[in-house]
Amino acid sequence: MNERNSAAINGALIAIGALGIVDNIVFHWILRLHRVVPGQSALFIEVILVIVSIGLIAAGIRREMRERQ
Repeated sequence: MNERNSAAINGALIAIGALGIVDNIVFHWILRLHRVVPGQSALFIEVILVIVSIGLIAAGIRREMRERQ
């Protein structure tokens, strides 16, 4: 894969992860505008989504650092 494509993928991973964190924390928890799913399991699913988002950010950063070496 060439450098430009790889940098775009890494940037997309980081951006999607950051968007997921901001969406969950700001819109779901602080402003309570909407929930992912209705009912008792909403908080559990939202916490899982934040963890997945952190994983996406970490994967994007790890890939970028590996390619810059």
